[in-house]
Amino acid sequence: MTAEKFETVLDEIRLRQGTRNPVVQLATAGRTIRGRVGDFVVDRSSRRPHSPFGIVSIEQPGLVPGPLLLVQVADILEDGVREVPARRAALAGSGV
Repeated sequence: MTAEKFETVLDEIRLRQGTRNPVVQLATAGRTIRGRVGDFVVDRSSRRPHSPFGIVSIEQPGLVPGPLLLVQVADILEDGVREVPARRAALAGSGV
């Protein structure tokens, strides 16, 4: 996947989730990663204004921050970015 396409898909997910750091699932050839987008950096220097390369950091979801994963955008499959739907609170239906 190119950085430009990743950025387009990420912007759509950000709008739907209403946050700058949405929860996504990324699929690469070797693994599937699920977590919150922390940062997205693209190499857009004056020498390479349309560089397809970038890195996205994925934070593990939860109350206690887990390890931060760095993924090269070029390693993400062409349709490998998906939105993770928000979960409902586990106790919401139990009246607690």
